[in-house]
Amino acid sequence: MMNLAILSLAVAASVNSIGYPSVAAALEALKARADVTVTLQDGWTIADDKANNALWSFAPEWHAAYPAVVKRTVVNADGQPAIRMHTLCQGTREACDALADEFQRVNAALQAALVAPKPSAAAPWKPTASQKARVEELSRAYFADKDAQRYREAWTRLAAAARQEFSFEEWRNAAAGAAAKAGAVRQRDLKKVTIYRSSQGGTPGTYAAVDFTGRFANADTYCAYLVWSEQADGSFLLVREEENYIYKATEAQLTPEQRSKMRGVYRCVD
Repeated sequence: MMNLAILSLAVAASVNSIGYPSVAAALEALKARADVTVTLQDGWTIADDKANNALWSFAPEWHAAYPAVVKRTVVNADGQPAIRMHTLCQGTREACDALADEFQRVNAALQAALVAPKPSAAAPWKPTASQKARVEELSRAYFADKDAQRYREAWTRLAAAARQEFSFEEWRNAAAGAAAKAGAVRQRDLKKVTIYRSSQGGTPGTYAAVDFTGRFANADTYCAYLVWSEQADGSFLLVREEENYIYKATEAQLTPEQRSKMRGVYRCVD
């Protein structure tokens, strides 16, 4: 049976690590190549270089290690497939070490998947009704806490990694400032729940993306989404949040085409 090995790992800001002097230079060069497919997955920019059996994962701006990229290449080592991994990380040393550890775990999970029995094609994975119900309830409760200025309760719903991005005071002040600018909530509708499995951003797991639209006293256009991560005990914690407003004063100056374009940028779900 084939065994997938992790050949090497480099975490350094040098040309030798990935072949480019910086993360930005690597991304620019890959985007310029017609034979490389570049997509956006869960905020990560993924460059698939099939010609060289390489997959490049560029961290999003909100990631603690940003700017950073992980290059994984499938190679042949003594007749066995193996992953050679190089990382160029220009963030803090602690964040870079954590990023490397995350992808080491992903590679280990991939190795385990290769040697494990293949699941039956007749029974593909599907999210359960219970998962969907829990995510909907949590999402509504999270926004209800924020609307009522119960910021400490809302904060406890964030995953540990998300809480490390800001102190509670910084997060609370940002949330309160956004609420004050938008004014009282008039309507918030849950439009779509998408539950999926992903391993691109680190440890493989189950995630739920929840899309909202709504209206506020000072904004008739509001588009938001939450991303939850399922924990080992079946609970969900918030790993990402985005709220976008088109304020009335701004919207009054927009043409229908401009407004539609802004809604597209904000990924509004109708």
